[in-house]
Amino acid sequence: MQNFSYSNPTRLHFGRGTENDAGRLAKEVLGRAGKALVIFGGGSARRSGLLNRVLSSLEAEGFTVIEKGGVTPNPRLSFVRETVDWMRDQGVSLIVAVGGGSVIDSAKLIAASLEYEGDAWDFFDGHAKIEKALPVLAVLTLSAAGSEQSIRCVISHHGTKDGIGVECLRPRAAIINPEIFATLPKHQIASGVVDMISHIMERYFSATDATAYIDAQAEAAMKTAFEYGPKVFADPKDYDSWCQVSLVGTFAHNGVFGLGRVEDWACHAIEHELSGWNEAIVHGMGLAVIIPAWMRYVSKSEPARFVQFARNVMGVEAGATDEETIERGIEKLCDFYRSLNMPLTLKDLGAADCPIESLARHCCRKGKVGHLKALDEADVLAIYRAAND
Repeated sequence: MQNFSYSNPTRLHFGRGTENDAGRLAKEVLGRAGKALVIFGGGSARRSGLLNRVLSSLEAEGFTVIEKGGVTPNPRLSFVRETVDWMRDQGVSLIVAVGGGSVIDSAKLIAASLEYEGDAWDFFDGHAKIEKALPVLAVLTLSAAGSEQSIRCVISHHGTKDGIGVECLRPRAAIINPEIFATLPKHQIASGVVDMISHIMERYFSATDATAYIDAQAEAAMKTAFEYGPKVFADPKDYDSWCQVSLVGTFAHNGVFGLGRVEDWACHAIEHELSGWNEAIVHGMGLAVIIPAWMRYVSKSEPARFVQFARNVMGVEAGATDEETIERGIEKLCDFYRSLNMPLTLKDLGAADCPIESLARHCCRKGKVGHLKALDEADVLAIYRAAND
């Protein structure tokens, strides 16, 4: 195990009706009332009454509130730039994100950009580093990305999806009321479950040894998602099952499952090229296509971790060879994806015509991706081709 230093200052406020405490939490974060920018996506947050409950709570605690909607899935840099230009001299002291990962990631980048004189894209192209950011409070509407406790931020710009991770981007507080997830469309529920499991996988599939404790925690979390994900997919009003799933989702991406080891992140890099190429592609659906193809490709040279996954997480019986055990584990994972109506090929995803050669080249534009097996352009192209079979 490698040395590590870990701190998670995000206060997690969990359970029924907790969105009504947004104002109190915001005041605790700041130590006073102030001016809050509340951002959200489409009209569902308003139609459901959630946005009004959050606004009322903030105003009751003395906050001046400015609202801005319009965040899209695969959040765009253009929204961030527009918002920062509008808010630059408004004296905002807090950003409140009411939404899922796209809204929270947009809030993070806005929070950093309002503390910086240049352009937000400078943080992604290497021209600047994020040194500080306004505090962010997240009110979650979709359990998937885990952005409500993470240091990460992903943004789309001109067909490219790129990410950064800086400690000051971690939200100061996060509100999770699992009741809110009961009205989600089923494809969003399924995609979210796939995404949260993938966040654990990206850390679990590591070449770092002597990580038994963290492995066991990660395996337990994945098994919980495998058990309760189908239950909320079948019955979105199952509050108790949502409690289990949403806890997996929020802890999956807060860094705890990566403690003391080198993380991988190849599958996310490969999928981001797909949903950057076509913003209609849902991230979790793209991952369901890429992950099994990546597993089959990488496990040929790094079998031990995949045998462990097959036995400890997927619960398959050992085969006559490691290769047989690994394939049983991958096929059981694919059965899980099928149970959630997830695609398993680029054709199923509606991306059979995607330019895989250029996507592979762009994926490796900064060098190899992944760490369990570092992948070059030819490796990534082979994975895309396998995902197209």
